[in-house]
Amino acid sequence: MGYPDFVCMGFQKCGTTTLFEILRQHPQVALCRDVKEPMLYRVPILGTLLGGHRYYKRRYFGHIPEGDPRLLGEVNAGLTFRNCAKRLGRNLSPDTKMIFMMRNPADRSYSAYKYFMGRGFFPASVLRYDRKHGHAAGFDHYVHSVLDNPRRRAKVMWNRTKYISLSQSRYGACIRDYLEKFKPENMKFIVFEEFIRDEEKACRELYEFLGLQDAPGIHYNVKSNEGKDRPVSPFRTKVFMIVKGINYFLYDFCAMSHWAPELYRKFNRLYRKTRDRSLEEDPDRSRMLPETRAYLMQYFDADIRETERLTGRNLRGIWNCE
Repeated sequence: MGYPDFVCMGFQKCGTTTLFEILRQHPQVALCRDVKEPMLYRVPILGTLLGGHRYYKRRYFGHIPEGDPRLLGEVNAGLTFRNCAKRLGRNLSPDTKMIFMMRNPADRSYSAYKYFMGRGFFPASVLRYDRKHGHAAGFDHYVHSVLDNPRRRAKVMWNRTKYISLSQSRYGACIRDYLEKFKPENMKFIVFEEFIRDEEKACRELYEFLGLQDAPGIHYNVKSNEGKDRPVSPFRTKVFMIVKGINYFLYDFCAMSHWAPELYRKFNRLYRKTRDRSLEEDPDRSRMLPETRAYLMQYFDADIRETERLTGRNLRGIWNCE
């Protein structure tokens, strides 16, 4: 049997962590062991060395006994990166149910910009400019530095990690990757703005899609992973990025907490200390500049129309597109 039965593959900063926290409460659902977002399909070289899909099943679902009636699921907002759909298509059943969470692309881009700045995804010059001028002006400067440059603009969807704040807002292009490998009738599209307005209603619709019963006692109105911190310095963000990568390798890939728990606890203390020294509380609550929003919505317009065609949703009405 192919694992999992369903996958929520994004998009980042669209409520996937909140959905994860809700689904993990459901008695008919079993999610990946230990981690929310397995990195196996996002780092294919390591995945291949460890044994590919066989290792994936053993590492993340090996704790589930044979015959367990629960649905096995993964919530992983990083599976919309380039080539992930192709890798999943080779291993998962075409009947696997897919869940996509989408948000106004300009809002998602701004949220991702602020969140990933402290995780080492941006050049030092971007961080310095942002710290001097604030998030709103910094984001506007960054957006124009990428999209006004024809060479950089052309690479947004080819180097999705480098341009993470923009590439993951191109929903249509990412969904199209999955439609080449999986059935459209097995895809569920959740709009963030509707989701946060009534999480319980949105989840009940999702349960119906997955064939789950409504379960009493589930706590809704969860707010997770809001990203209210900022980088202390460009250097420390890069150090944090390296240490975080090592932590992923030891905890996610190697499951070190299971076979060497004391040694992993020592490293985890170093990881937490590095994180605490690299990030600080963010006092900047500035909103995106109206002119930045207008510019981005023009950039995303063709992709929004394509996403509407692929999903059958009236997204322009929900996102107040002019």
